[in-house]
Amino acid sequence: MENKKIAILLDYADNHDGYVSVKEMKELGIAQTYFQLAEEQGLFKKVAKGLYIKKGYSLDPYFILHHTYKKAVFSLKSAMRLQGLLKEDNDDIYVYLPQNYMTKGIEGTNSRHVGNKEFTLGQCLAVTPNGTLVSTFDKERCFIDLLRYPEKFKEDEYRSLLKESINWNLDKEVCERYAEAFGIEKTLTVVNKLFSIWR
Repeated sequence: MENKKIAILLDYADNHDGYVSVKEMKELGIAQTYFQLAEEQGLFKKVAKGLYIKKGYSLDPYFILHHTYKKAVFSLKSAMRLQGLLKEDNDDIYVYLPQNYMTKGIEGTNSRHVGNKEFTLGQCLAVTPNGTLVSTFDKERCFIDLLRYPEKFKEDEYRSLLKESINWNLDKEVCERYAEAFGIEKTLTVVNKLFSIWR
């Protein structure tokens, strides 16, 4: 029976990018003690409260954070990486949290509690490099935030991204709607004239 239960854990992990949560296993009728047994045998490793990863799978910091803080939304550079707009990867993770979320912040990240408009406008799901789904912002919101927060980027990086934005297949109407919502219509017009975002 013990081996059968652990085999179910292993199979489930293989079908879910290597991850299994205690909640998911309880729904399948498997007790948490089997996780502990599998961990003792070196088959699984605990990576967060209630979340385990099967041996041989790569850690996905985006998914682990998403599992731990369900309401967190990846923003700024992290959103750009998830959307494939920023190729350079580093350890900096940016997230937004709703104002009423009961946490001061998330250790090891650049996290901010923000208002409803900042938190929801352009929110979507994206696939991490490891194939899991997490909450982030769409390409248009990434672009608008690039214009709003140039200080988050190195000067050469910022200008390079503006030049590359012509190839991002941005929806003009969506960008204009976001720009209006955040009060940067003039900035968007100037940038378009300089870099010909829309031909």
